[in-house]
Amino acid sequence: MNIQTFKVRKYMGGNEVILYPTLIEINNKKYLIDCGYEETFAEFVAGLNNLGVEITDLHAILISHDDIDHLGALTLFKSKNPNLLIYSSRVEEPYISGKVKSERLQQAEDSLSTLPEEYKPWALQFIDRLKTIKRTDVDLLLEDRDKIENEIDVVFTPGHTKGHISFYIPSQRTLIANDAIVIEEGRFEIANPAFTLDLKQAIQSVEKIKELVVKKIICYHGGVTEDNISEKLADLLDRYKTLPNTSLLK
Repeated sequence: MNIQTFKVRKYMGGNEVILYPTLIEINNKKYLIDCGYEETFAEFVAGLNNLGVEITDLHAILISHDDIDHLGALTLFKSKNPNLLIYSSRVEEPYISGKVKSERLQQAEDSLSTLPEEYKPWALQFIDRLKTIKRTDVDLLLEDRDKIENEIDVVFTPGHTKGHISFYIPSQRTLIANDAIVIEEGRFEIANPAFTLDLKQAIQSVEKIKELVVKKIICYHGGVTEDNISEKLADLLDRYKTLPNTSLLK
């Protein structure tokens, strides 16, 4: 097994976007975890090429959850590799496939009634962006504790969204956390607490992660850390002992 994380960087709307997708090569199959915005497709292709991988080499894309920065480019990948398989959690599948309105879109629409007027133009623009996501079918549904290639454990880590999943490789004590946690200024944080659908559940997912034997954590936002993981997780949990009422759905 080979686990490689690469860095994607792009300026979008005047802001710098930095993502850390992961490629797993196992049993002669290549799995990409999450695939970025539609606008970062070229950067993803370049990152894969730097690893010696073409889109047509990919066996599957594992989608951690339904957010635009994690699946916005999905149909572009499919158009270049029609045989590409899409995996997601069973909970997220209706949103990813477009059978049900996106949780994130519903959340953004619901927030309009309570947002200060100065934030509404941004929110309306965000809603328009979410509506542009091109949807595609999911080929394989994942449940908590499922295994991929008998070596990659599916870890159900909801909170950020209802069906968010992470991936744990016991043989390498590596967790690909996706958006279950992020790295900010050298410490772990909840990804966008104000947009987390269930903050209490997100904290429970951090507690679940802390129970794993982990020597490396890969975060889609923030990159890779191997230092003082238990202490950093404990610090995050300590900061959220009294949960702030930050979720826009609360």
